[in-house]
Amino acid sequence: MTTDVTTGEVTAEAGRPARHAKVVLISVIGLHLVAETALTPFLPQLFERLYGITDPGATGGYLWICRIVGLAALPLWGLAARRWPLHRLVLAGLCGSAVFDLLLGLAPSHAAYTALSGAVVATNSALLLAYPAFVAEHDGDGRPGGERDGERARLAGICSIVVVFHLSTVVATAVGAGVLALPEPRVGISAFAVLDVALAVLTFRVLGRRAAPRPAPAAVEAPRRGVRFAVLAQAALIGVAFDFSVNVARPFFTGFADGLGVGPAGSAVLFFLPSVAALAVLPVVRRCHGLLGDRLLPAALAAGAAGLAWQALSSSVAGLAGGRLLFGVGLGLAQVAVELWAFRATGTAGPAFTAVETVRSAGLLAAPLVAATAASHDLALPIAVAAAVQVFAVALSARRAGAVPVQPALTYSKEI
Repeated sequence: MTTDVTTGEVTAEAGRPARHAKVVLISVIGLHLVAETALTPFLPQLFERLYGITDPGATGGYLWICRIVGLAALPLWGLAARRWPLHRLVLAGLCGSAVFDLLLGLAPSHAAYTALSGAVVATNSALLLAYPAFVAEHDGDGRPGGERDGERARLAGICSIVVVFHLSTVVATAVGAGVLALPEPRVGISAFAVLDVALAVLTFRVLGRRAAPRPAPAAVEAPRRGVRFAVLAQAALIGVAFDFSVNVARPFFTGFADGLGVGPAGSAVLFFLPSVAALAVLPVVRRCHGLLGDRLLPAALAAGAAGLAWQALSSSVAGLAGGRLLFGVGLGLAQVAVELWAFRATGTAGPAFTAVETVRSAGLLAAPLVAATAASHDLALPIAVAAAVQVFAVALSARRAGAVPVQPALTYSKEI
């Protein structure tokens, strides 16, 4: 959003491109989340139906390979973002995903499906660049009032993304269940290519017309290198623990819920129940952050850990639902707190964001392997592991590594 230099007022005409850019960027983020998670809770059933594979290790190995590809691709996209405009990289990712999604539905074997899925993950990693760009758009909306105003602006952008994350989880779960219910699931898998193409057209029409980036007002004095590294390392480790704990409980949850006799539809509802609870608690996130400040993160993680432990020990559907709701409350608050902490350390411009996100991918990489190993002993064990890791994250986040000012951003950045 720009300001008239003679009056100092923000004009509607100047604000319209920024609003359009936000819509496109949040749509890219939503598509990335849906594409990444739609089939995850149904992979064991999908592999059994398409290829006759029932070994839990096949699901764990598949997810592990996809995470390895994502871990390798993300820093490469981050480096590319330093040379080419954002919309070109997002366009390339969308076009590549459209091709591979189309081919994915035609995969003749589990090995081919895994290879094509790795290609989809590699191209989809470009869409993650829309995340800091969307937060940077909110930085541009804020008034230059120092760290406090910068954090408020980012909090608004992060809350919007968390809302989209949970809405995408609900949508993705419904889409995944719908794909599995089709007489021919391959048609539903290939249909993702249509969404890729539609969003590629919007990206070209809106982001392709944006003006060159303009630097935001200079930030306060940069912190010492040792302090900055400590804050980045702590943010990355908290992110690793949080991402791991959330994802280790996902792949085999529907199987665990089926064991309580809820059926496929009931398992799907229980799967996205935490997202419903998280959406319900998001309207009070700003108030909670105002009251607790940095203590919000350990408090939210503690609530999430309690909810996970409740689930692991549940022997009834009602108990499982209660644990899912408590976990969702902690999840909604913790997601905002974790991301706010990360952006405080990395900013929205420069290589720090992709560096921290790459380290955080380690949690996503380890989760499917640990989940498959644990599930082979007991389907409740991955949830118990998730609870233990969140307790570790509580201890890790209870003490800040050092004070660091809010990092600067670009109103619309080519470097992310």
